[in-house]
Amino acid sequence: MELSSEEQEKYLIQIFSSMVIAHVDGVRLIFRHPCNKLKYEASIIYEESYSEAIKGGLLPLKDLEVLMRDRGLFTDDDQKRIDSLESKIHGQQILLSKTIKVKAKQDRIKTYLIELKNELNEIKNKKYSTLMLSAETKAEEDRNLFFCYGCTYNNDDTLYWETYEDLLKEVNIELKNKILTKFLEAYRGIDNEIIRCLARGNLWRIRYITSQKTSDPLFGIPTSEYNNDMVNLAYWSNFYQNIYEMMPEDRPPDSIIDDDEALDSFMKDYYEERNREDQARRGAAKTKGKLSAFDKEEVIVTQSNELYEDIDYDKPREALRIKEKTDVKKRTTRRR
Repeated sequence: MELSSEEQEKYLIQIFSSMVIAHVDGVRLIFRHPCNKLKYEASIIYEESYSEAIKGGLLPLKDLEVLMRDRGLFTDDDQKRIDSLESKIHGQQILLSKTIKVKAKQDRIKTYLIELKNELNEIKNKKYSTLMLSAETKAEEDRNLFFCYGCTYNNDDTLYWETYEDLLKEVNIELKNKILTKFLEAYRGIDNEIIRCLARGNLWRIRYITSQKTSDPLFGIPTSEYNNDMVNLAYWSNFYQNIYEMMPEDRPPDSIIDDDEALDSFMKDYYEERNREDQARRGAAKTKGKLSAFDKEEVIVTQSNELYEDIDYDKPREALRIKEKTDVKKRTTRRR
């Protein structure tokens, strides 16, 4: 994915401003990201709603999953199919990470990956559509409504609904649902693909690197006040910076870095390989016996060193010859 400089700047300004401007039925609304106080209040709303849902007869997720299996709504065969598809996806991702230079093969693998993921999502939707009836889902809906109340503003920076109760009493249900949908789109944040494109773009990277070197706040605010887009952009900025700082022989080519799916597969395989090497080194270290003074090119351990008694010294032929010469010289001296 590529973005022009103007598009990058537009998204960055949106992230810096912590708001999204939208039009709903001709009305200009401003959606702001929730502050920490609002998030805390929303967590209380969630807990209260969850308790009321349980009292009202809704089941929690874990119990609903058991009920689904008992009634055959989601079977063991469905779970086996999910496991099989996830295994195939993992295998294709490894294959994609190995196919660096041949773009035609990459395209075929990506097409197959899309087919596998679509089939996986179809089976998972069968499960999640039933789980929507859980107590957690009801509590999540009420929390989102509270966020919508506290984050939706008129053009003059006043709350669209003066109180949370006003939102709950809204008679225009169609308008309320439209505003809620628009708010959830804004609250969900900018697409991950766009965020990653911003993170590796020069327009943002120069700001990110400068912030790292000068200890200047990345967005001009404390990290505790970051919104979802800020957290996401900071994460991917660090991710790409680590890649750009890799050794030349390890670093993927630019064509892979610019391809999100190929890069994810490449890095996953890279870290798995590193983990295997680390485990092999740790295993080799555990199977070693006593230390030897001649295991390395040069080891100097004096008698005062705590390891002196633990070292099993080799006896090279040169040392034996020197010792024999010393003994002969001593015996000759005694005879005289």
